[in-house]
Amino acid sequence: MGGRVHRAQTGSALWLTMDNPGRRNALSVALLTDLKAALNAPMQADIRIVFLRGAGGTFSAGADLADITGTERDVAYDRLTAEIGDLLRACPLPVAALIEGPCMGAAVELALSADLRIAERDACFQVPATRLGLLYKPDAIALLRARFSAETLTRLMVLGERFSAKGARRAGLVGEIVKSGDIERRARELGDLAAKTDAAAAAATKRLLVELEGGRADMAAWRERYIQLLTTDARKEAVLAIKARLGADAQGKELKKPETPDAVQ
Repeated sequence: MGGRVHRAQTGSALWLTMDNPGRRNALSVALLTDLKAALNAPMQADIRIVFLRGAGGTFSAGADLADITGTERDVAYDRLTAEIGDLLRACPLPVAALIEGPCMGAAVELALSADLRIAERDACFQVPATRLGLLYKPDAIALLRARFSAETLTRLMVLGERFSAKGARRAGLVGEIVKSGDIERRARELGDLAAKTDAAAAAATKRLLVELEGGRADMAAWRERYIQLLTTDARKEAVLAIKARLGADAQGKELKKPETPDAVQ
């Protein structure tokens, strides 16, 4: 079936928009193949964050049933979604899923593979696999278990419970909820934050977090990487620039109160 991913850069942000018109952005093989290609494609050096969203105010209705057979041939479809989840986790840049409206089935797996999840108030989440007589991919459940509690995954994967945005926030599936129509503004704020980061330092930090989550971090190697980054010319220039901008006595001064409340309360 149809469906594609629109790839666009705005400032330091790369936007990947899933679009399957008339099918609530269902994840067809064509769309998933396009998404895989977009994640594998070279990125401009100035990009610091990736946003994944659905077109038209809907994240995704999940697997496109036109591409599902209910037979062993569906293993190929599951393998494709797993590859995309791996790419999202392995991406050297932070990936934020922007969730508007329904996020269903396989789309939940993609969203939960992102580093950040921001949902609008009308968003909802559901994985109805067991209602269809399906054991969801064991490898995917194992990866999700490293990120989320057993109780949350029992409700989501065993019972097929439908989570509202607030319910998903309480269960830890979503990090932040914004008002309807406000998700792009929040994304721009995150893009502005990401633009101030050093690419190498941010990529190393994300990779360390992913490896720690999977229980495979070689801490001796990471201590070496820490020393390497500690002594780079880029870091020295950044420290000197901050000193020049703030002045020697800046650290002793009280920080100004922000004009708007912090996103994290």
